[in-house]
Amino acid sequence: MNGSLNKILETLVYYTAYTMEIVGIAIIVASGVKALYYFVKGKMRFHNHLVSLTMAEGMNMSLGFLLAAELSLSIVTKTIPNLIVLGGIAAIRVGLTFVLHWEIGEYEKRADSETHPEKRPR
Repeated sequence: MNGSLNKILETLVYYTAYTMEIVGIAIIVASGVKALYYFVKGKMRFHNHLVSLTMAEGMNMSLGFLLAAELSLSIVTKTIPNLIVLGGIAAIRVGLTFVLHWEIGEYEKRADSETHPEKRPR
């Protein structure tokens, strides 16, 4: 009985993790298409902050789903080397999330100062 329950749990975890990974990839694709639209609409200016903000927000949200998938997989990881690899991947994704969160804040500050010139630092 314990073996079949364990197998059901493993199957559930794998399907959950793969679903979250697919959602994460879909978010990356959707934000890339949206950013491309803004890029073309903005006459392909390379300093378009809306394009960068759209991409950064999409990657940040996607990393949340991908990190959740990694954490789900940690439930069924049984060997130390696999757990170390999984921990490394999770650490990289957490680091990227913090960097993207900081970058989004910078883009939002810049966009706010462009739309409200009276708030610009002197």
